Amino acid sequence: MGFKPSFFGKLFTRSDHWTLVFSGDTVVIQAGATGIATIPLPSIQTVSVQKGLFWATVRLNAESSVVTLRGVSRGQSIRLQNELRKVISQALSRLAAPSAQFLTSVIANLEALYEQPRYLANRDLHLWGQSQASENLEIRKLIELLKHPYFDKALLPRDLESDIQRLQDVLTGQRLELARRNERFVANEMKRLKPFFDAVESQPLTDEQQRAAIVSEDRSLLIAAAGSGKSSTVVAKIGYALETGFCSPAQILALAFNKTAAEELDTRISTRLAAQLTGRGSVTSRTFHRLGLDIIAAVEGKKPDLAPWANETRDSEGSIVEELIHTLATTDRSFLEKWVTFQAVCFRPNKELPRFQTRQDYDAYLRQVGEERDGHKGIRSLNGELVKSMEEVAIANWLFMNGIPYEYERTYEYDTADQQHRQYHPDFYFSDIDSYHEHFALDDNGKAPAIFKGDYEEGVRWKRMLHSEKHTDLIETTSAMYRAGTLFRHLEAELRTRGQQFKPRSPQEVLARLAELKLPSYGGFIRTFMTLCKSGGLSPVTLAEKANSQRDRYRARAFLDVVVPVFQAYEAKLAELRCIDFEDMIRTATSYVREGKFKHPYQLILVDEFQDIAHGRAQLVLAMLTQNPDCRLFAVGDDWQSIYRFTGSDIGIMANFAHHFGVTATNYLTRTFRSNQGITDVAASFIQANPSQLKKAVQAIDTAKEATIQILEYGADDDVEAVLAAELETLAGIAQTEQRSLRIFLLGRYNHLRPGSLTSWQKRYAGALTIQFLSLHRSKGLEADYVFLLGVISGPYSFPSEIVDDPLLDLVLPVPETFEYSEERRLFYVGLTRAKRRTYVLTKKSRVSRFVQELLKPHNRGTVIYRSGKASGNHPEVEPCPACGTGVLRVINGQYGPFMACSNYPDCSEKKKLNVARTRR
Repeated sequence: MGFKPSFFGKLFTRSDHWTLVFSGDTVVIQAGATGIATIPLPSIQTVSVQKGLFWATVRLNAESSVVTLRGVSRGQSIRLQNELRKVISQALSRLAAPSAQFLTSVIANLEALYEQPRYLANRDLHLWGQSQASENLEIRKLIELLKHPYFDKALLPRDLESDIQRLQDVLTGQRLELARRNERFVANEMKRLKPFFDAVESQPLTDEQQRAAIVSEDRSLLIAAAGSGKSSTVVAKIGYALETGFCSPAQILALAFNKTAAEELDTRISTRLAAQLTGRGSVTSRTFHRLGLDIIAAVEGKKPDLAPWANETRDSEGSIVEELIHTLATTDRSFLEKWVTFQAVCFRPNKELPRFQTRQDYDAYLRQVGEERDGHKGIRSLNGELVKSMEEVAIANWLFMNGIPYEYERTYEYDTADQQHRQYHPDFYFSDIDSYHEHFALDDNGKAPAIFKGDYEEGVRWKRMLHSEKHTDLIETTSAMYRAGTLFRHLEAELRTRGQQFKPRSPQEVLARLAELKLPSYGGFIRTFMTLCKSGGLSPVTLAEKANSQRDRYRARAFLDVVVPVFQAYEAKLAELRCIDFEDMIRTATSYVREGKFKHPYQLILVDEFQDIAHGRAQLVLAMLTQNPDCRLFAVGDDWQSIYRFTGSDIGIMANFAHHFGVTATNYLTRTFRSNQGITDVAASFIQANPSQLKKAVQAIDTAKEATIQILEYGADDDVEAVLAAELETLAGIAQTEQRSLRIFLLGRYNHLRPGSLTSWQKRYAGALTIQFLSLHRSKGLEADYVFLLGVISGPYSFPSEIVDDPLLDLVLPVPETFEYSEERRLFYVGLTRAKRRTYVLTKKSRVSRFVQELLKPHNRGTVIYRSGKASGNHPEVEPCPACGTGVLRVINGQYGPFMACSNYPDCSEKKKLNVARTRR
């Protein structure tokens, strides 16, 4: 049988003439007059077909070449593909037949492997396959043939089919027989070592914990819910490895992310595993940074000097950036101007209008980033007025910086109010040149975002016509110009053409005005950016290229104008002090391991809090695993609690664990011993709104649900401490009744939320309540009976924070997170799940956080209750406002009876009737 292209196939695909024929166990392809290729059939790994409208292309991927055959019809291509697969399978079976007699001994060896008294990992199967192939040439040949994708066991004698299937499953299949064998082994080990698992911790381990301790794949990932006993499981894992003789204490490395955690693990291991460790040495517990220092010291003969600002909590790293910015700003006028421009014009991320689904979503966003003053809401400019969009505030601040007098939304000089139109208020008016300025939300094609519908574009046309008829001068800018980074050049040219005088304010004056806005510091964010940049090895050129592909190119370029000089000053500071930072240390240690200058002794590496691992640390672990292929990795973490992106952590490493580290067994701890079921359910639903988070169903030992999350509303900032005091008084009464001390956490997204009365409360309730204020980041891993989340509001210093999830991080993150406020969502989840009994969420009536809105969804009703923060503690019925998206509908007793109205009235006039059932409740 032969194949060739048709006449029309060659004509329309411009294919050369070729022929394909089969000859024994080879395929012969002749192209043109002299080109002949003879390809052994077993060397062809795949045969693929790419279909066009009428014609198709067939590709043969052989071991050393790729052959492309064009000009065949779609039907002929399928016949050719099927024929090639069939003859390849037949050739493989002929080659395998002489070796099949050795199957009996191979299967006997496989049975012997399965009888080994240990968990069999991918590495074990790999080594077994190598040993079988090395013992006999025919077996090696058979094993290679069985791995071929087109090998068909049905072509061999039937008495061999079962053995071939078993061998194929082990070598190239899903290893179902091995999985069943390992499951039996795990079950038997749980029975055999029940006394050990019952006593290794203060409480007997759950089945999930025991399973995680026993399973010993090349790479094991344990996904542990908050409060599910992961530390106990880590101890049990180490104890099991010692108990079964898998390795000695000196061959175990336990890695923690800070010194306190490493010390706690050390203590726990030595206490709980005393019997396994007696006379055998100790397990090595290290932080990543201690490990890095030890590796460098072993190679270089001395420990390197760390930068004075470097510490494991990384608390002071933002301060060094602030110091460098101050130095640059006082010595480099060009930098100062760029820094001021970035803060004034680009400080806040600008979420583009086309990304909003509805006008209500956009209005909710403005409430989130804006503020309220004298009954008006908006974003405050440097000039003091509240403007209505992020792009308008950027324009207003640019005008202020350049000393250009303007009036925002001044009444148009002609009366325009009629039945179709309200009185016209142009965006900006420049009195010096008697010109108006409109900033239109139009794209490159002159189209408005869908949320504005058709009337917006009609309004643009009406405004243009009005200015033309009245002979008033109009300057236009658009959102398309802003996104392209051309808006301010265009606006400057238009203003100068009209004779507008530019009188730039001094940077000091602008900085003073910025200080009045009390914007959060950007030092920590810049340090995060630099950390991720160093971890990824990104150069300024690469960053510039990525900036040009950002949606907000102007802001990305303005940021790089600032961050690149700061980065260079930072590296110069390290060189001047002759020291290194953590990123340098990890990178150097990794190089020494890769180059073989440092040889490690470990057979088992455990990494706690794996969700917080950074790219550099992951590379160090991978280098150690590569150096010793027999070394196993046990990683423990919870991607729901990944909150340290500011230290360079990359949640994508855990989310794609097997891709980074190889064949992986994944286990779960889904029973929480901390929070009750009410807190657990609400928190799990909240975090899994982000589809990128790994899914798991968490069950609590404590089944309580009702009113376990309480939202406390206050009216003014000064009311917060009174609200807290009233609740603390109630909790002190509970403590007295129960005759025990209750632990209370006051948790803040920002440190400035620490209550001024904290010390007096601690003294007043000593013995009844142990009260502690912590930042949310510092609270991770801790627990309390009752938790108060402070300042869960919108606007300045909001939660969620606009800065932490800034899209500028897309420039340095390997895989940017696309779900909005993903890091802040995880941080809020951490806060919710610190509590055993109840979590209180404090929010301001006029600035309700979008996270509070989510907690109020109908499926949480009963578990989440909304309370007035007054001492009386009444429970008003509330629900999220569907109109504005940031307020809550609450019951109002009106002239004609009760109804529900939005807390954002008069800005939002949403109302809702109460049904009879609810009014009777």
